[in-house]
Amino acid sequence: MAEIYLFPKTSEEQEAERQLTEAMRTFNAAIKHAAKCGFEIELRPGTLSFTTYARTPVPYIDFTARLPGRNVQPEFVEI
Repeated sequence: MAEIYLFPKTSEEQEAERQLTEAMRTFNAAIKHAAKCGFEIELRPGTLSFTTYARTPVPYIDFTARLPGRNVQPEFVEI
């Protein structure tokens, strides 16, 4: 079996990884808090097909949070 040697990450890659980790923790905490407050949360995966900085489509999450019994048009927020 071949051994895999990982190359060290550049400082830019380390910063991107740190920001993604921090963003996910913040996002998860916000979803948890909204759910505790009674919001109904709907998450939908999506992709950004037209980007100039990646070869493949970039994934993103679209979400809706609404209070039960209230009919309000959802606002679309891109993160």
